[in-house]
Amino acid sequence: MEFYTYVNIFETKGLEYLLLLSFLALFILLVRYLSAPKGKRRVPEGKPPRTTN
Repeated sequence: MEFYTYVNIFETKGLEYLLLLSFLALFILLVRYLSAPKGKRRVPEGKPPRTTN
């Protein structure tokens, strides 16, 4: 015999909001990581550093 289980869509809203907030937080961290200042990067050997003269 088959049974039908009623799922209330409003019971899952909390989980959906948590997933959305965690995705947005991780997205913000990713954007900050990708737009980090380039001054922290190492200059490859063999190339002199740039001068503004």
